[in-house]
This record gives sequence, C-alpha cells and structure tokens, in this order.
Amino acid sequence: MTKRAVIGVDVGGTTVDAAVVLKNGKLVGEAVETSSPSAGTEDEIVEGLVKVIEAARAQTSDCEVEACSIAMPAPFDYEAGISHMVHKFQAVHGIKLGKLLQARTGLSTYFINDAGAFGLGVGWLQLSGIERFVALTIGTGLGGSFIEDGKNVEQDTRIPLGGEVWDLPYKDGILEDYVSARAVVAAYATPKPDEQRSAQSIAYLALQGDPEATKAYETMGMELGRGLAAVLAHFAPEKIIIGGKVGLSLKLFQPALQQALTDAGLPRIEILQAREGNLAIWGAARHAFDSLDPKVSKFDRAS
Repeated sequence: MTKRAVIGVDVGGTTVDAAVVLKNGKLVGEAVETSSPSAGTEDEIVEGLVKVIEAARAQTSDCEVEACSIAMPAPFDYEAGISHMVHKFQAVHGIKLGKLLQARTGLSTYFINDAGAFGLGVGWLQLSGIERFVALTIGTGLGGSFIEDGKNVEQDTRIPLGGEVWDLPYKDGILEDYVSARAVVAAYATPKPDEQRSAQSIAYLALQGDPEATKAYETMGMELGRGLAAVLAHFAPEKIIIGGKVGLSLKLFQPALQQALTDAGLPRIEILQAREGNLAIWGAARHAFDSLDPKVSKFDRAS
C-alpha cells in the first residue's frame, strides 16, 4: 500500500527548509535547506522554491506525495496564495505565487502563517493531547500562535486579531521592539561604543556570567511577560512553548518571564523550550493533510 505524504516547507528570509512528511509524522529522507531567494527576482524566487520542493521530493520512493504546504511570514493572503510583503520577497508582491508553484510542481499547494505552522508542529510532535497552549517564536522578530483542540485559533475575542502578537501596542512602540534579537542587543550595555554584538554572542556572555548580558535577557523576559499578560489571562493556556533562535536561550529569560506573569496575577503557566527540529515543517505538513479533504486545491479552481 502506498504511503500518503506531503511536502512541508518553511520559508524564511535567510533559508528555506523542506521535507517530505508522512501521515504519521515521520520524515522521508532528510530535511533539505537552501538559501532563501527573498531578495531575488520573480523568476529567482519561484525557481528557488521549486528547487527545494523538488529536492525534498527526490528522496521519495515508496510513497505518494499529494501536496505541498508552505509556511510563509506575514503579511500574506494564505487563502489566495498572494504575498503582501514589501520588506522581503518584493518581486512577488501581489502575484499569485501559489498558482505559479502548482504549475511548476504539479502539486496541490497550500499556505499557512509561519508562526501558525510552528504552533501546529508543536501540537503534533510535542504537546499532543494538550487542549490549549501558546507557541511563541523569538528571533529576528516575534511570532505567536494560539492552539486549541489541535487547531490554530485566529478569530476569537480571547486573542489579538489573527493571533498576531508581534505588533501588540507596548510602551512607545510594539511588543516586537522589546522582544526580539534587536531588543536584546539594544538592552545590552556594551563596554565600547563601537563594539558590535548579536543576541547569540550576548547569550554566550550571559552564560559566562556577564551581568550586563544577563540583564539584557532578563529585561526581554520581563517585557514579554508584561506585554502578553492580558492576552494570556483571556486565553488561559495550559502551557507556553518558546522557539526561535533567541528562544533557544530560554533559560536566560524564563525566570523573569515567569515572574512578570506572576506579578500580573496570572496562575502559574508551565513554560517549555520547543523540541529540536524545524517544527514549522511539520506544522505546514499537518495543514496540508487537513486541507486535502476534499482533495481539491484552491488553485485548481478558476480564479
């Protein structure tokens, strides 16, 4: 009997990762990675995405790849497969990217928000059986998804519009200004005006006992807790999962985050590190399997 499979793709500004995923969550072969064509022309972007999709599909032998599902950052019309980004992928702004990819690959093509895909991946591989949780990614920016009964919650009075947290009003800006790689760098008091630091290098210094580096991460954790306290009070998650490259340093800011939530009067919520692996790939694949009934892609229809 032929095994059912889909290709999950996670598109970022730096890399594009893809893998063939079976219905039981196992990978066929290995995940493949290529440089992101985010700054390329329309042809280069389409060709770059097709290349990584086909590289993943080339590893299959005894399974039927039924669809491709792509995790993309916002702003993006996920139903229509049209990008509205202007800060990256500018060359495909307003273009029916899904239709172009489906014509090249022959696969039914779906799109999902990258933070939402991360949440679905967490629910599938790490928190199966947990009714309600929040999944956050902290890296270049801040992403979030609200998962209930195995599905993304996007239109609900308990959460921000669309489940977006990065642009929540906070202090004199938005929450992402205070919870991101650049926020850590901004909070770190460098000893020399011309010294350049990254969030990763500051994390290393904090682990070595540098008090200013430690304070930078603690400040971010405190801001995250304060910025999300009201939302978490309404949604009442059982757990919070933290992922992303900055999120890998959870132990540096978890106590401050927990304290901020406690100070806001919330009951204790378990805060966990996301498991290893690109969970957005699995979340995108889960979205594809959920979308294949009925097995008709939205791009197959006249538009």
